[in-house]
Order: sequence, then C-alpha cells, then structure tokens
Amino acid sequence: MDVVKEINSRAKRLNVQIMDYLDGQNDSKLMKAVRHYPEAGGKRLRPMLAQVVAEAVGKAGDRALPFACSLEIIHNFTLVHDDVMDNDPVRRGRPAVHVLFDVPTAIIAGDALFARAFEIIADTEVPPQNIKRLIRSTAHTVWLIAEGQQEDMDFENIPAEELAMEDYMSMINKKTAVLFECAAEGGALIAGGTEDQVAAMREYAHLLGMGFQVWDDVLNLTSDEKTMGKPVGNDIRNGKRTLIVLHALHTLDKDDERRRTLLQALGNEKATREEIADAIAALHASGSIDHARALAQDYSRRAKELLDCLPPSEEKEFLAGLMDFAVGRDA
Repeated sequence: MDVVKEINSRAKRLNVQIMDYLDGQNDSKLMKAVRHYPEAGGKRLRPMLAQVVAEAVGKAGDRALPFACSLEIIHNFTLVHDDVMDNDPVRRGRPAVHVLFDVPTAIIAGDALFARAFEIIADTEVPPQNIKRLIRSTAHTVWLIAEGQQEDMDFENIPAEELAMEDYMSMINKKTAVLFECAAEGGALIAGGTEDQVAAMREYAHLLGMGFQVWDDVLNLTSDEKTMGKPVGNDIRNGKRTLIVLHALHTLDKDDERRRTLLQALGNEKATREEIADAIAALHASGSIDHARALAQDYSRRAKELLDCLPPSEEKEFLAGLMDFAVGRDA
C-alpha cells in the first residue's frame, strides 16, 4: 500500500466534508476567519484516524465521519489561538488569522470553531451512552491540550538545564498525542468495539502521536530546508526545549565544550548558520538525536503490535503504514 497516496486521497474526501460543516449562510468577516485555516488543507491525520479505526473495528467509517470532522475543527481552533499566543505570522503558507484579520476576530473565530465542533459531535449516530462518552472524552482532551499549551509557554521562562526530559514528554503528550488518542478511542466506540479494542486503539494512537512529534524534532535537525520548507535547526534558534536538547543537556558534562556550543545557540535569534550547524553537530555527538530516533522507532514497533486486536483488513494495513509514515517521513 502506498500510504502517502492513501493519506492524500482520504484527506481530499475529508476536506469536502469539513468545509461543508463550516459553510455559513453568509460571507461575513467571522465566517471568513473561521474557514481560513481549514481551507488551507493539511494531512487530516486526526479525522482520518477516527474514520479508519471505526472502519477497521466495525465497518463504521461513514458513521464516524461527523466525530472525525469535529476533531479536525477542534485542531484548527487550537491553531488559531496558538498563533495568537505565539504571535506567529504564518500558518500553512498563509497569513495567520490574527494577521489577516485582527486579534479579537481570531479569538472569536477560535471560539466559534470550538462551539461548532461540539454541535457536529451530536450528529454522530451512536447509542446515547456513547454520545455522552464521546463528548466527555473530547472535552477532557481539549482541557489537556490547554494544559499542554500552558506548559509549553511556561517552559520558555525556565532555563533549559532545569527542565527534565519527562517534563517535555508530558507536554507533547498533552499538546499532540491526546487528540490522536481521542480520535482512535472515538472511532472504536462508534464502531461498537470491545473495551479491549477501545483501549488498544487509544494506546496505538498515543504511540502514534508521541512518535510523530519526536520524529518531527529529529527532522528539524536532520532534514534539509528544501524538504522541510523552513530553516533546519529553527527549533534551536527559537529556544525549543525538545527531547533532543534536554537529553544532551542531561548527558553532557557541564564543562563539555559541546554543551557550551549548544547553549550558546539555544534561543539565540541572532545565531548564525554556522552556530546552528555547530549546535546540531553537538547534538549528534552527544547521541541525543540517535536517542530520539530510537525512541520514536520503539513507539512504532509497539503501536503495530497493538493492531493484533483487529481483524485483517485494508484499514488495518493502513494503520500499520500510518505508523511508518509518522516515524519515517522526511518532511
């Protein structure tokens, strides 16, 4: 199976449904702001995961579609607000919502996306007790995402040497993995899966989300600018406390020249290309990049083992391939 081709094909179909849910009765400033990020597209991995799991568990992919779309809309709500907080000017190659419109409109647009998502969940055809479970799970997921965003912002004011690797892993679990977990758990519930299947799919998605983020950190240091579409090592210049950086700081001795080289570039917006390259070389030499790569690959292996609870199907094959994509892609 060509996983990338399948992702693109499924994303196109999801795009149509997502935009149908956001098709307002007018072309007001707010509706333009609401649709701005969803119109830009994306991999749509979260709604895709909900739909594919539902199909793999109980041939219920169509019934999972409203829930799947609601999660992508929630994801876009978080992006709108994140960009306001981080003052990021660009998202998916487009001006950020707060730049194209204004900050108040961006905040309202995020709120509107959040509200619309829960309206859509109510359209999901499942027994009443499962609707309650879906809503509770989704609401708690948004709560955890908020905690993760706060932790991410707080980390910027804490010296990198004082942060533990566990702090970072907890933060990316909340910011990235929990929405994947919610998608897979919801898909399995909608399909009438057993509790064992629901738990296995949730853990699979947890490993998928964690592996996706850790691999993203690896790519930021090992890919090239043309492939990534952004400067390599930008996380270092921006002072990101990634697993790789924290591993190096906790591994290298305080008087190690490589440690000093890394700290000199970390968070230094004026760092030259040479200084960034030296910092990346220090991360290679410390074994920290290899450590992150091995961890992501272990997530992939464990996630695939959890698929044993599913009957043979193309969807099961796709889920295995999706893990290979998450941990193995080059961009």
